[in-house]
Amino acid sequence: MSTINLVPSFRSLSHSLLGATLLLFTLNLSLIHAQPLARVKDIARLQGARKNQLIGTGLVIGLQGTGDKTDLTRDMILNTMKNLGMKVNQQSMDAKNAAAVIITADLPPFTSPGDQINVTVSTMGDAGSLKGGVLIQTPLRGADGRIYAVAQGALSVGGSTAGNHLNVAKIPRGATVEREVPMNFVNNHTIYYLLRNKDFTTANRMADAINETFGPGAARAQDAGKIEVHIPYSFQDNPVEFISQIDHISILVDQEARVVINERTGTVVFGGTVKISPVAISHKSMAIKVGNELNPINEESHVVNLDKGSTVEELIKTLNLMGVKTEDLIAIIQEIRNAGALQANLEIM
Repeated sequence: MSTINLVPSFRSLSHSLLGATLLLFTLNLSLIHAQPLARVKDIARLQGARKNQLIGTGLVIGLQGTGDKTDLTRDMILNTMKNLGMKVNQQSMDAKNAAAVIITADLPPFTSPGDQINVTVSTMGDAGSLKGGVLIQTPLRGADGRIYAVAQGALSVGGSTAGNHLNVAKIPRGATVEREVPMNFVNNHTIYYLLRNKDFTTANRMADAINETFGPGAARAQDAGKIEVHIPYSFQDNPVEFISQIDHISILVDQEARVVINERTGTVVFGGTVKISPVAISHKSMAIKVGNELNPINEESHVVNLDKGSTVEELIKTLNLMGVKTEDLIAIIQEIRNAGALQANLEIM
């Protein structure tokens, strides 16, 4: 950490004033430490092992007068009754206690028949609420048109407060898997890992770490997001054990220098060690100088001196200690970026 030198006018602040300043001016600051160690299983996934999306259309019954008034819902009720061997007069039917819905679900990799998955239920018509409803048996299909699961059960809308969407509901473990999706993750004794955050340095480090464990030539980074791994002869009859060992290898993850500012909440998030190049900026009655070789912009301003090579973290801590308001701190960071001295990508939300 670089030494932060404040001019005498700031050194004279008493401990009580500093304490009051910290209480009056707070900054929501989230710190992402540079270069964390992470397991392979936390930063990458196996190619070929992926989830699949399922969808279906169905009917929700048992609503308390908040259902659809559309012909679609009446037709679905009629079809359901016919499938159950019942005859219903459409003219005498009232659909206010039922709703036509779309059901969606994610089928995780390595799911077997009999496993249960969560489903989301959303209205298609003008139903006012799904609260208290029950989804009747509905097949869920994949992109290939085949049935992979069947959903049924009582809906949960999470209460009835004003902030909740009552026409979207969940059924935890509401679908039973009927068909297994084959996962072909081994091809010619080779597997491929895909990084969740693409980065050349991290990909190269991951390949090096695997080679250190299993010998030279075991792994090769093909690009910023894909690592090719050859299964050694001793593991070719048991690739699961080999993958398990790779999953627990620790990698030094590299991070792109980035600063994210949420102006609405006053939150500043920065990843990596974000450096500030030598720069001098005047903001209101304050002058900020990074680098001893620069002269202050305004000799009458309150001066904040930071050493050359200081970080955004050090700047924020200093300004927060001095009681600088959040909106001013955000403006200062933007000015540093505009001056070309912020060595990071800046994203404003």
